[in-house]
Amino acid sequence: MPVLILLSLALIAPLVILLRQSLTGEGGQLTLANYAALVTSPAYRRALLNSVLIAVSSTALALALCLPVAIYIERSVSRYRNALAVALTIPLSLPGIVIGFFVILLFGLTGIVPQIFLLITGERQFNFAYTFWGMLLGYLYFQIPRAVLVLRGAVSALSQDVIDVSRTLGATPWRVYLDVILPALSPALLNAASVSLATAFGAFGTAATLSRGFRVLPLEIASLFTESFQVERAAGLSIALTCLTVAVLFGLGRAGERAQR
Repeated sequence: MPVLILLSLALIAPLVILLRQSLTGEGGQLTLANYAALVTSPAYRRALLNSVLIAVSSTALALALCLPVAIYIERSVSRYRNALAVALTIPLSLPGIVIGFFVILLFGLTGIVPQIFLLITGERQFNFAYTFWGMLLGYLYFQIPRAVLVLRGAVSALSQDVIDVSRTLGATPWRVYLDVILPALSPALLNAASVSLATAFGAFGTAATLSRGFRVLPLEIASLFTESFQVERAAGLSIALTCLTVAVLFGLGRAGERAQR
């Protein structure tokens, strides 16, 4: 009951209010213009496509990087695995703005990496903090620990007997990885993708710090709320982003259930 009350107050009630505002026109009449703007406005359409692009790209990279790390942490006997596991959880405690500052300090115009290249070659290189690649790096920074946490639990439940049998039957390590480990971990990979995508669709702090022309939908929503005070238009974009996130989570959840079966 406490959870249901909290859910009603913190989620359902705000969504109902946003939905009502999103369907209200300037004269108080019922309208779908606030939703149509997402399709008809080039700026909002570009922001939506950018949100999908950065979310999918960062999620795919996070899964590709985190699966070997999760296997190493859970299956290795190295004494460094616990230190690595602790280090990977640190980004969970950092706000998005701080992560954006990290990217700027490393790859901004006067960042560490461009300055090193300036000293060596006389030209600044890799100063991409305020581009798509800088945002991609920032998104990866906060997605990696979340993906690792999801994948570690699944890796720890892998049957060593199945792996040993496949090796006994002559499978190479690469074939074991492709034919045994990846299929067994596919539900966990889908769950990790759900967490990563949901986080990326709603990310604001990192995007606000690194955005210089590459706009994502949360930035447009915040701008409508705080700068031009177009509450109804912001509410429409918020509901659209919520529906997109829920649809992605629902689809990946069903795919995970099928993979589990």
